Amino acid sequence: MNFKYRNIFTSLLLAGVVFSNFASLGSIANASSGSRQLNENLNKAKSENVLDEGILTIASSNLPSPRLRFSGREAYTVRGKQFYRYNLAIRNWNAYPEKLFKSAPELPPCGLNKNSSRTWVDIYNAQTNQKLYGFCGLSSPKNLTSLWFAVEKGKTPPKAVYVVLKDRKTGKKYRSNRVILNRTSVNFKEDCISFNPRNISVKRINGRWKIVEGKSHWMFDFGNKRNEAVRSFRTIKAYGMNKSCFVGRPNPSFQYLLTNNRAPSGTVRGEDCLRFDPNRATVRNINGRWTIVDKNHLMFNFGSKKAEAVKSLKVIKKYKFTRSCFVGRPDPSFTYLKR
Repeated sequence: MNFKYRNIFTSLLLAGVVFSNFASLGSIANASSGSRQLNENLNKAKSENVLDEGILTIASSNLPSPRLRFSGREAYTVRGKQFYRYNLAIRNWNAYPEKLFKSAPELPPCGLNKNSSRTWVDIYNAQTNQKLYGFCGLSSPKNLTSLWFAVEKGKTPPKAVYVVLKDRKTGKKYRSNRVILNRTSVNFKEDCISFNPRNISVKRINGRWKIVEGKSHWMFDFGNKRNEAVRSFRTIKAYGMNKSCFVGRPNPSFQYLLTNNRAPSGTVRGEDCLRFDPNRATVRNINGRWTIVDKNHLMFNFGSKKAEAVKSLKVIKKYKFTRSCFVGRPDPSFTYLKR
């Protein structure tokens, strides 16, 4: 292709012209006059603020392929049946724009859901290309980090899988790499107490401020720190936390709260949080004390309790916690983790 034709071809791409058949360079050269007219029309449309997103189709074709990883499996029970959930995540989720996951009522529904997302995500068996499961209601690119499919206990799972993102508006598909399911389990026994966040309150009992459920379940003790009790109460309500979990009772070295068996996510105004990377977190012995660190940042101290440090790190990785939050530093009366 000589320089003249390259310039013509480049101008056609920038104008959004998509040829269904690149049969000859001559056909592209002959289209140059049409290209000038198209450019004039595009400029006119821009000035009138009526430019259709679909005209510049070349802009939406530069998205990368999804980079899929296997996050482990966990056991769970539904109506007496036991299953394994295989967790998957798209590592480059932030490469995909928010608009791909907006509700699209103008497109065909997903079952009874008439406001399903513009982009659907399907999981396939990499050996048979059989669809295993799909997501049609993802509302944000970040939801791509929480994909999964389930296999009933006793049945053989696929050896490897891949996912396909389909932009239903343009028909564009983005297929991921193939990942092997090594069946590494992130399941372990957790010590948790469920509660109803709608039934909690802040009360002063025997001179100490507490968060209680109902009349008799004392959940958190704040001593004389009423303001911190109120802030913690509002935080629990805001995130809809409904499970309080411990590592190492009766004197737990690590505590965390869950929302519907998942890490709390979102933002509460005025909260005090430190960010960390769960993928870099490790258990390390520092001066005779077992700790969890993110590179050189000491996050949690377990003293001589190595087993509790190891289990707590498993918790962090399982729920993909990325922030450690406090109420009342430097001596916090309430702590929690979130994504």
